[in-house]
Amino acid sequence: MAMVLRSLSAEMLKLKHTLAFWLALVAPLSMVVLECGMWFDMNRRVAPPEVDSWLWYGQTVYVFWGLLIMPLFVTLETALVGQLEHAQDHWKHLYALPVPRGLIYGAKQFAGMYLIGVSCLALPFFTALGGLFLRWARPAVELTGPIPWFMLFKYSLAIYLGAWLIITIQTWISQRWKSFVVACTAGILLTIAGVFVINADWGQYWPWAIAGIIGNKFNENGLQVAPLLVGSIGGVVTAFFAGWDVVRRDVL
Repeated sequence: MAMVLRSLSAEMLKLKHTLAFWLALVAPLSMVVLECGMWFDMNRRVAPPEVDSWLWYGQTVYVFWGLLIMPLFVTLETALVGQLEHAQDHWKHLYALPVPRGLIYGAKQFAGMYLIGVSCLALPFFTALGGLFLRWARPAVELTGPIPWFMLFKYSLAIYLGAWLIITIQTWISQRWKSFVVACTAGILLTIAGVFVINADWGQYWPWAIAGIIGNKFNENGLQVAPLLVGSIGGVVTAFFAGWDVVRRDVL
């Protein structure tokens, strides 16, 4: 256990002095700023009469976050984590240490999940702040009533769990190949594919569409179990195979 904690501590120390951590806060903030910009141009109620405006606003934020922004953010963050070692060929040094290779890869996996977790934890707070700003600046959109804190945190957690699979896959790609371009290109293309398949019958099983599908149910307060299980359990299972593939190689 002590070795596990030291491996995780070392990875967190490396992240502390990089751009990756600050991007974990900038990404959700940017998403909310863009959404508020669209709502700011509205001089009338945006939500249908039968839907609470807070829930409608929350859904628009969470759908775009889950379907587009977060997958691209996962791509960037995992690529940055990978480059911590690839840039200076540090893998040779790490593999020479008296530490199991599986722990080294596991620390990389944890780093990616940690960074995305930070962003998903910050998202409800930024969403609420954006809604309060719109309530003050654009009363016509009728963002009245209490802030749905429970819904904001519930769906943020669900989106995070559903994103485990893409975090695992992108972590594997970023560790398996040295090129920053390979990791980013794969993530961008797969994210674009998710936009096209989200409405397909099998879209709920496409890793890059799962978070968007979960966010799309925000104003209905109904979580879809299948995509949530595919994303969370699939992420855990895939992590073991990805780790095995990376650590069995002598040189990365």
